[in-house]
Amino acid sequence: MFNLFPAVFPEIFPINATLILLIHGVVFSTSKKYDYPPSASNVGWLGLPSVLITMLLLAAGAPLLALLFVEQGNNLTIAHLFRNHFLRKDDSTYFCQIFPLLSTAGTILMCFDYFEQERFNAFESIVSILPPTRSTLFMIPAHDSIAMYLAIEPQSSCFYVIAASKRNSEFPTEAGSKYSILGAFPPGISLFG
Repeated sequence: MFNLFPAVFPEIFPINATLILLIHGVVFSTSKKYDYPPSASNVGWLGLPSVLITMLLLAAGAPLLALLFVEQGNNLTIAHLFRNHFLRKDDSTYFCQIFPLLSTAGTILMCFDYFEQERFNAFESIVSILPPTRSTLFMIPAHDSIAMYLAIEPQSSCFYVIAASKRNSEFPTEAGSKYSILGAFPPGISLFG
């Protein structure tokens, strides 16, 4: 029997990396011992390798599915279907999952310059970039409308936090509250009818 863990591990790893980065940011930004260091750049430089490790995990997971495809001797285009056709993993999904990871790495690199120009030092914005990436990684192989919905919903809530992350101005706070209020109605209507 084929072990599903290596095939899904590229989607699971960003969750763990996000939690570790959040713990690192909270501990070091409130640490009197380290004299409250600027943590946005530290968390950013730790978030970049987590994206690169996820790309390496994707590259390592694709040959596993190719081996499964050869071992079973199937002539199907779909290498493996997960439970009840929830996620579909094949070569095209692995190839398409590289692009969101590259854009996330570019976004984190662009954040460093923005943080320097604006003197913005909130590590939460870097931590809030990784869950939408994870949601995108789940959305690409989604083979069901429920899987697509479960991938999109956490992504939108992180975007609300990113929109309201600049705390010293009233406009981002207003935008975040509007997005969260207006963003709650469509899922509620679509779920409850």
